[in-house]
Amino acid sequence: GRCRATPHGVFLFGATLLPILSVRGFSFSDLVPGMGSTQKHATDELDDKTFDTFMKEHPVSAILFYAPWCFYSQQMLPSWDTAAQKLLLHDPPIYLAKIDAHRYGSVGDRYDVTAFPTMKLFADGAVFEYDANRGRGWQQIVKWVNEHLDRDHVLKSGEDVEHYLHDNDLNVVGLFPDGYDSSGFAKSSQHFGDVIFAEARGTKVAEDVATHLARHASLVCETIDVGNSNTNTKQVDLPREKLNCSGTPRNPQRQEWGDRFGVSLEGKKLTVKREDETGGWLQHLQLKCCDEDSASSTKYTINVPSIVMFMPHDERFAIYDGDLSDGHAVDRWIAARRSPMVMRLTSETADKILEPSGEKLPVLFLISQTDEPRIEEQMRKAAREVRGRAMIVFSGAGSQLERRLMDVAGIEVGAPPVVTLIETQSMGGGQLHVARKYRMSSPEITSSAVVTFIDDYTNNRLSPWLRSETEPTAEDQAMDPVTVLVGTTFKKAADDTQKDVLVDFYAPWCGHCRKFEPHYKALARKLKHVKTLRITKIDATRNEVEGMQIMGFPTIMLFPAGGPPKTPVQYHGNREEDDMVRWLQANCVHKFSPTPSAAEAGAAKDPVVSGLLDPSEEDL
Repeated sequence: GRCRATPHGVFLFGATLLPILSVRGFSFSDLVPGMGSTQKHATDELDDKTFDTFMKEHPVSAILFYAPWCFYSQQMLPSWDTAAQKLLLHDPPIYLAKIDAHRYGSVGDRYDVTAFPTMKLFADGAVFEYDANRGRGWQQIVKWVNEHLDRDHVLKSGEDVEHYLHDNDLNVVGLFPDGYDSSGFAKSSQHFGDVIFAEARGTKVAEDVATHLARHASLVCETIDVGNSNTNTKQVDLPREKLNCSGTPRNPQRQEWGDRFGVSLEGKKLTVKREDETGGWLQHLQLKCCDEDSASSTKYTINVPSIVMFMPHDERFAIYDGDLSDGHAVDRWIAARRSPMVMRLTSETADKILEPSGEKLPVLFLISQTDEPRIEEQMRKAAREVRGRAMIVFSGAGSQLERRLMDVAGIEVGAPPVVTLIETQSMGGGQLHVARKYRMSSPEITSSAVVTFIDDYTNNRLSPWLRSETEPTAEDQAMDPVTVLVGTTFKKAADDTQKDVLVDFYAPWCGHCRKFEPHYKALARKLKHVKTLRITKIDATRNEVEGMQIMGFPTIMLFPAGGPPKTPVQYHGNREEDDMVRWLQANCVHKFSPTPSAAEAGAAKDPVVSGLLDPSEEDL
């Protein structure tokens, strides 16, 4: 969401219009304690006098135009601070700042700011606006900047590791010695929107960073949100006992801030005290706490060159052991670890599971309408063996999202548990891009059966599973001038290289399909004498066609003779027989005369009867 900007002197908050006096020096934050941002947030705060100077000094920078009264602006400010900290590690650094564009409306007007928050990237005269639909996390902001600027995220010392790593995020670090070509690593960094990449260049720096990373990997650390405080001390709960906590803030700091904190722990309670003053603090304080270092902690040795990855799940840290020059292998390794080995389909996880991308792993769904702990355990057991080849996801039937998946997978209500693999990386727009599905046929779902199923998929030994009605009998076909196709017969019929094949993709409930039905049957009768042309129909709601997704009904497509492969041509004209005949004459490979022989002319004048819809569906 965003807050809509209004003419100067008023602002909208929800459905209420509140008048604001246009008084020089007025700020809405003056009326609400704790809403002022100068002491609370780390990025530079600009005004109408400092804005132009900042832009001249930093021709490559990003500005957050916000309003203090806007909830969405307040929600964005912490992410903007963290993104600013990360982007200062770029080489050269990129500076982020913010301006209260409600108070300084003239600045916002210059850059067409009509809603809050608005983020714009300025790059040597070019201006790029952030699409709020991308999300409001600092990771998305950093990725947005990286997409427009050819700059690298560089760690220049071991100390930079602490600013770069956030324990609950996905981080990949490349460690490269003097003279090493790391261009392949840079390409991989453009392939993952939710993973933050950095690299250390030069043997000495890379070894220093590797030492810090190895220590960080040996500990399980957490970022603790302490928040602000009106008093000198504040107590917060820790996730577990036996943690060591640092008093050094993890959240971004301004140079002029002198806040110093002391910490003490008792069990799962952390007490934080401000030591440089007797009062409290306005910044949203974050501290780092790690498990006590012990002899039992895993010790890592990170060589140079190498690539390492931190993730908030499974083993939490991994060192790449493949060919560093193989960019596709690096991408697959990262893709295999960017998500937990086993996930559940929820509204929160759906984007990561179903989002299409080039190196996205296919998803192996266990769809079960009842609790099946034994089967789930077998799937978890198989997860380690198929890691890097498929993502395992559990789904039920309780939510609308899960029921939609059941429909896509062709699973009826009350069906037993089903394991189906869906190639989400092949999903996309248009009629010629649709996810392929493969269904495991083993009578029992065991870990070994799952692994064998993925082995067969990896080695191209499986055929896609398609929803299909029962094939009509020869007797049924003989009664209809239009050939009826189903999912299992479509490919063979449409791919016939000797014939031009016209297909009507219809839906039984579609009114336009009903209206078109008599004309289509009349067309079939009229051209019955053309042996090189086959006129067919398929219920696209009950049958699936490999490689095609029908977006509207009716859809009429011609598969011209020749090939393979055939390139279908869609009909967009009037649905009258004569119009379609002329179109077919222009687009069919085999030319024909629309005039039948004398014997065939009689058949063309037979009364047209309904056959497109089942009798039980005629009154729908």
